[in-house]
Amino acid sequence: MLPAMSSGTYERLTSSAAGMAFKKLLRQLTPDVTTRLQRTIRAARRTWLEPVTPILSYEQLLWHPPPRRHREWPLVAGTATQKLVAHLTDEDLAVMLSRLNAEDAAYWERVDHAAQPMLALPYCVHYQVPGVLERTGLSSAQPPAGVGVTPHVSLAAGGAFYYADVVADALAAVGEDIAQKIRVLDFGCSDGRVVRALAAAYPNVGWDACDPDQAAVIWAAATLHGIRFFTSSIEPPLPVPGGRYDYVYAIGIWTQYSEPAALRWLGEMRRIVRIGGHLLLTAHGYRSLEMHAGGWGGWPPELVADTAARLYADGDKFVGGYGKQLSLQLATRDWGEAFFTPEWLCDHACPEWALVEYTPGYIENNHDLYVLERRA
Repeated sequence: MLPAMSSGTYERLTSSAAGMAFKKLLRQLTPDVTTRLQRTIRAARRTWLEPVTPILSYEQLLWHPPPRRHREWPLVAGTATQKLVAHLTDEDLAVMLSRLNAEDAAYWERVDHAAQPMLALPYCVHYQVPGVLERTGLSSAQPPAGVGVTPHVSLAAGGAFYYADVVADALAAVGEDIAQKIRVLDFGCSDGRVVRALAAAYPNVGWDACDPDQAAVIWAAATLHGIRFFTSSIEPPLPVPGGRYDYVYAIGIWTQYSEPAALRWLGEMRRIVRIGGHLLLTAHGYRSLEMHAGGWGGWPPELVADTAARLYADGDKFVGGYGKQLSLQLATRDWGEAFFTPEWLCDHACPEWALVEYTPGYIENNHDLYVLERRA
């Protein structure tokens, strides 16, 4: 038996000068064979990171499931965005429109009128409309290249307003007002792109934010004021007392956890959220699988069929690769592409939690949205 090879070893071998030359020659001589060989190798390497499960037969795989009911979620300004837009004047908008470049001006004209407030805020920040930062409490600071996840584009200026609306409006949907909360945590904040927008809209809330990405957290803590940032470990517990939070939100975090990691962190959320408090999380479900199978993700049919069958049979599936490209450099045994169903979550969360809100495919027509209420 061959010894196990780490991802780093494989990358070093295949990215060396000799390795690159050999791969180029193979692609030139036998392109079809090379493509199939690469897919086979990548699939084998992914399995090193995945839990051992019984192999499904060809007939058991869901090769051709029927399309799911199509849903469209209109892009409109939510509660957080509206609170901030209320600080803009007609003069601000006129100055903003006069400064837009051709690309941004065309996009402004193209979007629906209801979505324009979601452009007005980042455009006013990006194009430095006088007085906007002072009146809204927003910041124009952007992390350096390679730090965090915020792209250096005009639409990202000032914060992630779409996700700030998701966080505020999901809580409102279950009868709670985020403005009345004492302490809220952004779990997996990266460079603070969501919490910075929320802190500007709701300055009286106590905002905490954490992430294992130390460089992103250090930048955010030094740059974004009114928020307590701290670096978290990849394993629980968090360095906070039990019952500290009224509300915790985690966007794009449970989308990556293996089942054991998902359950460990769900247990930690139970410790830090007070009874009656809430947890918002997003997850990959059947709609996300459709996205990964289509032109957006381009996953191979056999992986899609296996994931669909595992969701149907087990309620969850962990794929050993990070992101839709299934990067092995960024993946671990607990961090990859994870899918689960509402049944799986309820089986493991209830009765300590109650599922009070579930909207499939709501987040960018991809991730499912869950809100859980802490019961015991």
